[in-house]
Amino acid sequence: MTEVQKAAPANGPGSEKYQRILDAAVEVIAERGYFCSPISAIAKRAGVADGTVYLYFKNKDDVLRTAIDAVFARFYEQVEERFQTLKDPRQQLEYIAEIHLESARANRSMAILMQTEMRQSAKFISEFSHHHLVRYIQVVREVVRHGQQEGVFRRDISDGIVAHCMFGAIDELLSAAVFTERAYDAKGTARQVIDVLLNGIRQGRS
Repeated sequence: MTEVQKAAPANGPGSEKYQRILDAAVEVIAERGYFCSPISAIAKRAGVADGTVYLYFKNKDDVLRTAIDAVFARFYEQVEERFQTLKDPRQQLEYIAEIHLESARANRSMAILMQTEMRQSAKFISEFSHHHLVRYIQVVREVVRHGQQEGVFRRDISDGIVAHCMFGAIDELLSAAVFTERAYDAKGTARQVIDVLLNGIRQGRS
């Protein structure tokens, strides 16, 4: 048993039952769609009573929002931890791209939910844009600015445009992975995405 498992509470956030509900919600919604996924179906998949879900969450929106928040919290934790030793700006961009692409393999149900179900809700799109997308773009912008200051990247290019292009390219690849069930080599694909982003597709130099 790990230290995290030992420290996890028996009930409430962080508990095994709490996590089962979050995992079940993502799986059920990915399979059935948001509007066809009642709390009863989520509770059944989690192996708990319907009322137990309401002990932890206000409603289905709250369950879904919490599940998405947890995934992105882990994403940023990975980035911050890796950046403590990874200092090269280009390699930092490749790492962000890699773990972003890896998300489709690590949690396919969440990838399906993010690429399909969430996009059908203006409410969730708005919340995602105001929270997770803003932070993602900011992280990439900081890396780009750092690279510009060190002379690694061109100074005449907008760091914001670079960040949005990077997110858009990877997001499109994740959509392809979800809809075609194509498996990407996260590390190799991330390297190519960043290479195209930084160098384009032109052969040689003019």
